[in-house]
Amino acid sequence: MDDNATSPTTVTSRTSLILSVAITIGIFIFDAITPADSVISTLFVAVVLLSSRFLQTREIVLVSLGCMALSVLAHFVTPYGDSWATISISNRVLSPAAIGVVTFLAVQSRSQEMMLREQAGLLDLTHDTIFVRDMKDVITYWNHGAEEQYGWKKAQAIGRISHQLMRTIFPVPLEAVMGGLLRTGRWEGELVHTRKDGTQAIVASRWSLQKDVRGVPVATLETNNDISDRKRAEDALRESERRYKSIFRTAGVSIWEEDFSQIKAAIDELRVEGVENFRAYFAAHPEFVRESISCAKVVDVNDATVELFKAQSKDELLHSLDAVFTSETLEAFAGELIAVAEEHPYFSAETILQTLKGDKLTVLLAITFPPRPSNLDRVLVTITDITERKRAEEALHKAQAELAHITRVTTMNALTSSIAHEVSQPLGAIVSNGYAGLRWLDHQPPKLEEARRTFEHIVEDGHRAGEVIGRVRALLKKTAIVRECVDATELIQDTVAVVHGEVLRNGILLRTELAPELPPVMGDRVQVQQVLLNLMMNGIDAMKEVTERPRELRIRSYLDDSGAVAVAVHDTGVGLDPSSVDRLFEAFYTTKPEGMGMGLAICRSIVLAHGGRLGASPNEPCGAVFEFSLPPERDETAGAANARPMPLL
Repeated sequence: MDDNATSPTTVTSRTSLILSVAITIGIFIFDAITPADSVISTLFVAVVLLSSRFLQTREIVLVSLGCMALSVLAHFVTPYGDSWATISISNRVLSPAAIGVVTFLAVQSRSQEMMLREQAGLLDLTHDTIFVRDMKDVITYWNHGAEEQYGWKKAQAIGRISHQLMRTIFPVPLEAVMGGLLRTGRWEGELVHTRKDGTQAIVASRWSLQKDVRGVPVATLETNNDISDRKRAEDALRESERRYKSIFRTAGVSIWEEDFSQIKAAIDELRVEGVENFRAYFAAHPEFVRESISCAKVVDVNDATVELFKAQSKDELLHSLDAVFTSETLEAFAGELIAVAEEHPYFSAETILQTLKGDKLTVLLAITFPPRPSNLDRVLVTITDITERKRAEEALHKAQAELAHITRVTTMNALTSSIAHEVSQPLGAIVSNGYAGLRWLDHQPPKLEEARRTFEHIVEDGHRAGEVIGRVRALLKKTAIVRECVDATELIQDTVAVVHGEVLRNGILLRTELAPELPPVMGDRVQVQQVLLNLMMNGIDAMKEVTERPRELRIRSYLDDSGAVAVAVHDTGVGLDPSSVDRLFEAFYTTKPEGMGMGLAICRSIVLAHGGRLGASPNEPCGAVFEFSLPPERDETAGAANARPMPLL
């Protein structure tokens, strides 16, 4: 915009100033040429009133004093020769008094006008829409906030009927709204207005009835605050809550909404008292865990929960958790308390609950905690019934244990001749030593020292035969799985002793390379020995047809890069077919004409159940390497995390 451009207000002020000066001069001249008893000078009030429209208070007073002075001066310059003394007091006082009164009123009016302008200016500063309409709903004032909100400028809105301009949608008929406004002088509610661009806005509207001094309604002040975004957010929240309630109610798993605020308060109090290691505290104070059960309040449960726990209605479950808890549940509940104390976002555990009829349920319990900070007054707990799955797993494990036992028996059958040879040797030695001992005793005199040494050999041979039988019985016995610390070196040596006869019978060189001071592994000794025995027998079988090179079976133990105890069985047999390596551990897959294809599959299941790994690779320059690894006993927790029940073969 041009800086030299003249605004309409400035033009009006200049015009008014020129007009005021002209009127002043005119009145003064006319007053001077009229008889002294005329009251023409009172017309100076028009100058005061005109100047009050564009001058400030101080300037209005100066104009007023100037007009008073001119009214007096006019009497001295009149051509009629009237002296000031001959003019009546009424004429002396009337004009200045009239000018003074009008000036007082003009100053007051100007002050009120300025105050109103300032208030109107303040109204323009707010972002809320404010407008005034008369009793016929015609807009008489339209602030800047209304311009921004609705899009119509002040000149476009003033003079228009508000409800027609904005196409107002009322929550109730307009007549009811106006009736309430006239009765109470106020009305509040939500309206829908249409902007100039055609979009709609939801506003929180407040109306205030304005009355004149006689109490007659003259106008309505309306203020509107755009709440469209808030309404959309509220609608979205309601829709989200509707979806949540629908999902909560119809979900196929048991869902509990619980209030943990009392539990959190109790744990916070322990923290104030100086408790830092909550795991140790809860282990040392089981009474705190038991008492905390009653602090967990059940807020709501879904339909699946009512059905799962055999309740007549949800009200039967909205009391205490004691009704569904068992002695086995306390350990899982202690884990929940630890999760609260350590501010974990999630907790899950497998535990035992009971229905209201007393039936035991094996369940997978999962808790999602709200983001912190929170008083945990709304915690979602999901419970998945895995009772039938656990029964099926137990039946599967039993069947797998039976199959593993059959495999061990089958393996031992292949060793029958070797075992018979291993047993027959000490038995033959016992018989021979027995005859020798009798001969030493028949001497005259009896040779007791030689007889003693012979009998000692008999005892040694008896122990050797017993050890062979004991090892066979250990492998053939049918017992439940027992996890214990297993010395890998001792286990390898015992297994080597079992296959010793088979190795000799097949002309195989057996070498062991055992790492010193291997840590014990946690597992079932019979199952782990079954794995090693199976791998060694496979190696022996692979070398039976080899004639062009030495037959060598090498057993090696060591710690791998992850710290696990690894055992490798190297042979110089026929080797592996690269195309079949990936299928070696599949059930019923075999490369032997008379094989069942179960040995390696069972070995893999056993190793996986112990949290370990089993693999195969070519041996250099010929043969194959089968290697398995198990986590050491010191990493039992980590191994347990990786371990799982024997998978289906």
